[in-house]
Amino acid sequence: MYAMCGRCIILTFDEVLEVIREIEVNSPVNIEPDWPARRPLAYPKASAPLIVPKFDTALASPALTSEALSARELSWGFEESWKPGVVFNTRIESAGKPTWRESMEHRRCVIPVHAFFEAHREETYPSPKTGRPVKRQYEFCVPGQDVVLIGCIWRSSTFSMVTTEANADMAPIHHRMPLIVRQEELPLWFGPGYRKLADRSSIRLEAKRA
Repeated sequence: MYAMCGRCIILTFDEVLEVIREIEVNSPVNIEPDWPARRPLAYPKASAPLIVPKFDTALASPALTSEALSARELSWGFEESWKPGVVFNTRIESAGKPTWRESMEHRRCVIPVHAFFEAHREETYPSPKTGRPVKRQYEFCVPGQDVVLIGCIWRSSTFSMVTTEANADMAPIHHRMPLIVRQEELPLWFGPGYRKLADRSSIRLEAKRA
């Protein structure tokens, strides 16, 4: 387990419903935030709206048309007896392990975000509060996209974000990255062949200091 990406700029519940409508009619997802509206943030243990299939993702994914997807508020992080706090990231390489197996097979979902944050592995700066060195945070988005779909799994009322090996854009900052799913890849992510999406080397990311 490699913890990363503990903060995201998320969408409102109504915006997630709009994303679902655009997916259902096969229209490019494009949700521009109202300006100068303050965008909601999600952290571990916070609630966020996700896109959750109404079908078992261990089976062949049906056409993502009306009634196939739902919006659901879930709390970020699985509670596990072996770890203090919550487990908010899940390695796709760990899909077969007992802790993750059932959710990875049967309950895959996505969280739509405008951006996500990651701390640099080495770069630090003085904390404005304490003056002590803290790791520099970077904000990531996909160029040309207002909404980024990140693969997750869910269980009961909670979810965990799926991560994979960093691509060339993420590697200078962190050795892992969220598993970003293109809109056209949703049927694959929601079906039994989802592990084919572990390689995210073709996904472009844009980073800026937070």
